[in-house]
Amino acid sequence: MRSIHVIFTIKRSESVNFGIKRRKGFGVFILAVITQKNLKLYYHPASSASMRVTLYLSCRDVPEEIVRLVSTGVTTDHRGILVFTLPENDPDTSILGTTDLRAFNPEGRIPVLLLPDGRKMTQSGPIIDYIESQIDDAGSSLVSEDPWVNANIKRLMWIIAADIQPYQNIPFIIQAMSDWGMVKASPTEHPLRLHFIRREFGAVETIMEETAGKFSVGNKISLADCFLVPQIRNALLAGIDLDKEFPTISKVFNNLLEVPNISKVVDDAGGAVQPFAFDAEKFQVFHEKN
Repeated sequence: MRSIHVIFTIKRSESVNFGIKRRKGFGVFILAVITQKNLKLYYHPASSASMRVTLYLSCRDVPEEIVRLVSTGVTTDHRGILVFTLPENDPDTSILGTTDLRAFNPEGRIPVLLLPDGRKMTQSGPIIDYIESQIDDAGSSLVSEDPWVNANIKRLMWIIAADIQPYQNIPFIIQAMSDWGMVKASPTEHPLRLHFIRREFGAVETIMEETAGKFSVGNKISLADCFLVPQIRNALLAGIDLDKEFPTISKVFNNLLEVPNISKVVDDAGGAVQPFAFDAEKFQVFHEKN
């Protein structure tokens, strides 16, 4: 069902709060009741990009009737790389007639947001933007009305999403070893992976020395924190000593883990260190043959 907008006019001095979204216009507040529901988010706890969205949903207190979480399946290919699959018991899987995620999303990745009319959105940032546009003002916003503060939030988000994640991603590291002749080593502690994490975390650390309070940007949880937590889990998986190398990031991470809305998502995903990144046995067998 698409959004149905019911328009009211009230005096500026009145306070109204009954699950509506407020917009200002021509001397009155225009109140729009949001009824876009039954959004479905296909995700998996082993996916860092998925965790960005589930952390956002948790910290923003987005109710289940707005966004329903649907956990995908997961298997591994012959090299040990994780392959996410559509859940077998999902009605949309039955319609497609396959659990191959590429039939649902040509990228073959998660998260995927499914709208009631069949449209799909991918990539964590655009998914968060769309969900934010569909919910009311309940909960605390994870962005700032201050343009400079908001720019710093986005700055940290995109360093993580664009400059760290793609190059330290375990599938990328394994494929680089198997297809492009890169030096063979443990995928989690590969020198190239460590290089990109350390180089960009160095930048994040320097930025956060100026922006951080209790959290990444000031004393309020923001989208920067939703992007930071999954990347820290990957850094810990790589054996990086946060306390020693990146003390500001470490301090913020410890503060974030004390927030129930964040600790629940992290615990549901297996804890502070990413527990399942690849199939080590398949990886070993494949590389012994190649």
